[in-house]
Amino acid sequence: MYRALALSLLILLGSCQSSSFHPTVFTQNVMTINYRILVGERLTTTQKAQIQNIIDATFHEIDHLYNKWNPSSELSQLNALPADTPYLLSKELFRFFEHLDMLIQLSEGYFDPTVEPLQQLWKKYLVQQRIPSLEEIEALKPCIGWHHIHFKDGIFYKDHGQTQLDLGGVAKGFCVDLLIERLQRANFQHLYVEWGGDMRTLGRHPAKRPWCVYISHLDNPDPTQAIAQLELTNRALATSGDYFQFWKVQLEAEEKTYCHIFNPFTLTPLEVKSGSIASASLLAKDCLTADALAKVLMLFDNVEEAQAWIEKLQEQLPELACWLVVRP
Repeated sequence: MYRALALSLLILLGSCQSSSFHPTVFTQNVMTINYRILVGERLTTTQKAQIQNIIDATFHEIDHLYNKWNPSSELSQLNALPADTPYLLSKELFRFFEHLDMLIQLSEGYFDPTVEPLQQLWKKYLVQQRIPSLEEIEALKPCIGWHHIHFKDGIFYKDHGQTQLDLGGVAKGFCVDLLIERLQRANFQHLYVEWGGDMRTLGRHPAKRPWCVYISHLDNPDPTQAIAQLELTNRALATSGDYFQFWKVQLEAEEKTYCHIFNPFTLTPLEVKSGSIASASLLAKDCLTADALAKVLMLFDNVEEAQAWIEKLQEQLPELACWLVVRP
């Protein structure tokens, strides 16, 4: 466990000095976020086209099924459903919900994608530098909670009409996993995949070593001053931070800063303040797990509580490791 007084983290790819050839790079901006995929094998023109087709198809699937901002996505259709209305899920979304259910149970409910109505309420006020009333917040309490979501034998329904899902907290990590798995099935065995700071590796760098990354202070990108330098071999790393989206609000004589991460138990966004966790990076076997649990680490009041929680999880998932940054 790393403790540091700093504002934030940034995950960067380490330089590759000794390889006989450089990895082939695929990069583009998708859904406003850049992806970067490195293939550590010599590729023919046909193989490059095959890889690009897999990448494009995977991002299309993410947009078509999991993106709440796409009004025609399957997720948007679920969010618009009235209470107790059955819906036949795609096999992809059904499997995703099964994985999500395990993560929610593992997180003891701290990770909860049903906070979407809460996010809508708070953000409507925060952009005006105001906060909602306690009555408005409490009015949403009956529709918040994963227990309102039901899926069995491919059939989905929710038991409260206002319940809505936001999968943005894990869609990036899940997409990274899909890309690794699909490229591996296509017989590409040496990969680095990163989208929006979430990353996962397979195999080795062309220099016959692990893929190297470092966790950097945002205000100091010098790798020699990094918080940690990691060698990733068939592992995933995800970072959550309070600096991606935040709002300042003047409350009487006090100014407060809130970020985009919501606590499903307090029904409030996280407050950015001295001593709060500014950033959490989590190492796991897959990026979906790393993405979800990194966000949970942000919810704790202090590093000690976050560390105790992750140590408890390590009894079940010994491969987990985390790096936390605390605000001064």
